[in-house]
Amino acid sequence: MTFPFPATWDRTGLQSIGLEGFIPFAKIREPRVVSMPKGHGVYVAVRMAASRPTIVSRSLAKGDPYSVIALANRWVAHSPVLYIGKADGSRGIHQRVKQYARRGNSHTGGRAIWQLADADEILVGWAETPGELGRAVEKRWIARFVEIFGQRPFANVED
Repeated sequence: MTFPFPATWDRTGLQSIGLEGFIPFAKIREPRVVSMPKGHGVYVAVRMAASRPTIVSRSLAKGDPYSVIALANRWVAHSPVLYIGKADGSRGIHQRVKQYARRGNSHTGGRAIWQLADADEILVGWAETPGELGRAVEKRWIARFVEIFGQRPFANVED
């Protein structure tokens, strides 16, 4: 069984196919506050503000920042989805999302998020994908996103 595509690339569309959580990054970093599944799956970072974000030159994450101009050119104006990620490790979604929220080198994908001035307010939603690895769902979802919006999500930067 393949995990479905959302009808709309927003929180409502994602929740309608079973994504849950939608917790701000700042809250995820707090110890023992958020319970997440340990199975494999997919997760997304969603920015609820409709305005264009402020992109800062210094990254909150470890590693070199991207060019502000390059990131500004990657902005997808009509989708709150900023990043689509996979979680296939031994502790699945729980481990991968926690790594992402900590902004460390152990999670290099989606690091463009950490150059948004409102990064801590971005919500993360997730779903286990029984019968299908998170990587397979991530690849299909990014391909569908490109079909609709003409480019990858903002933080799904190909290095």
